[in-house]
Order: sequence, then C-alpha cells, then structure tokens
Amino acid sequence: MTRTSDPAPDYRWATHADPDLLVVQLPVLAVVEVGRAHDAMKALFRRRGFKAVTRLDGLKPPVASGVALTRVDDENAELLVHVGDAVGASRIPIPHRDPAWAGRVFGAGQVTVLVADAAVADDGSITEDRLQREVEAGGVLAAVVPAGDLR
Repeated sequence: MTRTSDPAPDYRWATHADPDLLVVQLPVLAVVEVGRAHDAMKALFRRRGFKAVTRLDGLKPPVASGVALTRVDDENAELLVHVGDAVGASRIPIPHRDPAWAGRVFGAGQVTVLVADAAVADDGSITEDRLQREVEAGGVLAAVVPAGDLR
C-alpha cells in the first residue's frame, strides 16, 4: 500500500494501487439510541450499502447508493455521501496527489472505498498488514462507488 495523504486533524485517507482502493478513516460519531451506543458515521455508510469486509483477498463489495467520488482536479477529489433530503450531502476532501491513480479510477468510472477505524496511521500511511488486522477485528466496511468528474 502507499502513502498518499498528509495527516488531517479529524479524518485520514489513503489510496492503494493494484487494486485501486480508497481507504477513509473518519472520527467516531457516537450516538445513543434506545439505550445502545453506535457510530453514526458507520451507520450512515451501512445505509448507503457498505458491508463488513471479512477478508481482503477476493474482495467483492456491493455497489453503494448515495455515495460518489468526484474529481476536483488531477490531485484532488471529494467523496460525496448523501446524508438525507433535509441535510444534503457531506463532502469529504480527498487530496490524493496521485494523477496516475486518479486517471485509472476516473477512467474506470468506479472505485472500491473502504471505511476503516484505525488502519490509516497518524502520518497518513497504510499497509496491507494494518488493514488486514483491522479486517480481522471487524472494523472495515466496503462498497464500490461511482467515480466521475466535476470539472
């Protein structure tokens, strides 16, 4: 896996080639409903079609609904996540700085997005070992999302 992001104070991301992936690590948004706490961000991605990853090899995630990756320019993208009709969409900047990765992803018109809890290190790097450990712990969701241009 590759290091493609600078650390951010509230979320992290990393891209991977062969296969092309986007790994996003968002802060936990704890919500208590009916006496039970859960992560509202993970719940939102589940509502958008993301499913738990049980293994990385042979990954075949479902197609998401209401989520898209849009290219801002050759080195920047945004992950758009539809929250609801009253709220609209959340825009998560992804300054990936990798024109080759963007060319492949936007040329294909889709990318697999993984939502992780702790796989992306403080310095913005990710390794297959870190990601595999998190998959084994049950902390990764995945889906295929459309990728298109805004420019």
